[in-house]
Amino acid sequence: MRKYIITALLCVCQVAVAGQADEEKHLQQKYPAYRGLEEGYYHAGEAALDAWQDWKWGLRVHWGLYTLFGAGTESWVLVRPENTPEWRKNYFASYQQFNPVDFDPDEWMRVMERAGMKYFTVTTKHRERFCLWPTKTLQKGFRKTGDGKYEDVVDHYSIAETPYRRDILVQVAKAGRAHGVGVCFYYSHIDWHDWDFAWDKRNFWYSPEFTKESDPKRWAAFIQKEREQITELLTNYGPLGTLGLDMGWLREARQDAYEVAKLARKLQPHVFLRNSGVGSYGDFSTPQGTIPEDPSQIRLPWQVIYPAGTGFSYKPNNQYRSKEWILESLIDVVAKGGNFQIGFGPYPKGRLPQEMIERVSYVGDCLRINGESIYATPSYFRYHEGNDLRFTRSKDKKFVYVISLKWPGQALKTSLVKAKPGSSVRMLGLKRDLKWSQDANVQASLRIQDRIGGLEP
Repeated sequence: MRKYIITALLCVCQVAVAGQADEEKHLQQKYPAYRGLEEGYYHAGEAALDAWQDWKWGLRVHWGLYTLFGAGTESWVLVRPENTPEWRKNYFASYQQFNPVDFDPDEWMRVMERAGMKYFTVTTKHRERFCLWPTKTLQKGFRKTGDGKYEDVVDHYSIAETPYRRDILVQVAKAGRAHGVGVCFYYSHIDWHDWDFAWDKRNFWYSPEFTKESDPKRWAAFIQKEREQITELLTNYGPLGTLGLDMGWLREARQDAYEVAKLARKLQPHVFLRNSGVGSYGDFSTPQGTIPEDPSQIRLPWQVIYPAGTGFSYKPNNQYRSKEWILESLIDVVAKGGNFQIGFGPYPKGRLPQEMIERVSYVGDCLRINGESIYATPSYFRYHEGNDLRFTRSKDKKFVYVISLKWPGQALKTSLVKAKPGSSVRMLGLKRDLKWSQDANVQASLRIQDRIGGLEP
């Protein structure tokens, strides 16, 4: 009996692997950038891709020590030429003041729910290396003493060394799942604080003499730390929607970065990996601060990440993009076949800015009526007509959604939709059919003749 059971299990595994290989082949046909990897490497898969693309709309949260400095440019503030080594030392030691006592993860989720957001991505570690979770990895650093001087330390350089001490990531992950909001993490390959990362010119301990050959043990240390941190993130916080890797290592360490991607795939086979720094081992790309004009040129599933202000993180008196711009950008991106994450950063103590809440709530109010045309919608054969019309469709191809970015007046006209005889045309939110006609040139004209509630601009 035992022999037959083992044989049956082996057969099941073989069928599963064969099915996975067929699925990977299909994905590579659809997305050319997936090709060229070693046999046996599988991307996240069609089910993971489909679930991620259904989300469409989310929040990108950048939060770290840079919030204390209000630069609005994340830890890029570290490499401004006017900042002296003393200033940078003070920056790196500022973790001693990081204490987000106003942080309420459930309130964050309620804001996202009101906005109609289906997922969020939160920084775990930016270029500054400060970790929002209690990593077990250690490194050299320093702290500020009571007399204003600095002393050398070896610590985790994480939330555990702050006055706050509580794991930020476990809180947002728990709250996200409780509220049904997809949980995603961001992680920077690049590190400007780690002693073992000294090959990077922007690293505090940069040494032009440091190479893989000059000190192989130290070289291996920065790679091993990333492997250990990725393992922590993909082991301790439950299944993630995406792992948003960022930037890349130099050529001598490129293969090691690929191995990190393969490690992530082994730990969570269906996590969607950003391709930054890992090339074709990633699952999706992220046009940043720009919306592609021609989506047909993108060779991967894609998501626009766009800062709402001058950067992705908090800045006092920041000038944010308008609520109308955010809504129209979401519509444009979705019509082109992408996802859209708008970037806001919390205040240093963890509360979300009111300017953000007002803007994303405006989008949420619209989506409560019109969300059917956004969520879980593939792109139409053409994404636009003129400047003002955008198109999506339902997955079963039974419905086409025509979205007008401006009020069309007495009639909305399109030459890209051919309605079958007997079709009904409706305006979302209005519980009756609209009058429509179609001329010999297959131009559908949806004529709104009565001016009743729901039809006014």
